[in-house]
Amino acid sequence: MANYFYTEPGCAACKDARKFLISHGLPFEERDIRANPEYLRILTEELDSLTTPTLVLGENVVVGFDRNEYKRALGSLGTKHAKVAIRGGLTS
Repeated sequence: MANYFYTEPGCAACKDARKFLISHGLPFEERDIRANPEYLRILTEELDSLTTPTLVLGENVVVGFDRNEYKRALGSLGTKHAKVAIRGGLTS
């Protein structure tokens, strides 16, 4: 399963998250929601997120950037879908 990283220009947390993912050797496809309206649609409608960065890692969705949540998601690849809210009020 592919890993998708939803970002937008000027997002400081996106830069930090990108560095984290690269430093952990995780392959991902970066999706700029401002450059591609379809990515924005997926982010808001399918992933129910209004926040960047949003990381789709296997079956896990991590909204926002928190090192501990990213580490947890990296450690649980292949587990049942979980949506983690770091900021923005999403939970499920």
